[in-house]
Amino acid sequence: MKHNSSSENCNNLQSAYRAFHSTETAVTKIINDLLLAVDSGQPSVLLSLDISAAFDSLDHERLLQRATEIFGVTGHVHEWLRLYLSGRTSYVSVGGVRSDTKNCVTGVPQGSVLGPLLFSLFTTPVGH
Repeated sequence: MKHNSSSENCNNLQSAYRAFHSTETAVTKIINDLLLAVDSGQPSVLLSLDISAAFDSLDHERLLQRATEIFGVTGHVHEWLRLYLSGRTSYVSVGGVRSDTKNCVTGVPQGSVLGPLLFSLFTTPVGH
């Protein structure tokens, strides 16, 4: 977290998963920007995206590429992240019937300590 937050590439507008930031700080920024636009007579558009399944859809290779290119994660740490993401499997079980087990090539483990950090690394280019 310290490496990420001290990087010049860290998105200062990101409110999620950062100390002293929250949905409240994000909404405050949005409202302030909209009010400033209205006061200056500029048109405004607010686009809202549903990213509720975002943790499930992160491409591992692109995540590792961004960690290296944007935040300089290399060597043992890069390999550790690659191993952390690889080798996971999943299946669905309904009413005692279980699907085939599939390898997970996308997504980060939800509820994990690293999940929010990896999500932040992945989404950094959106802010730029």
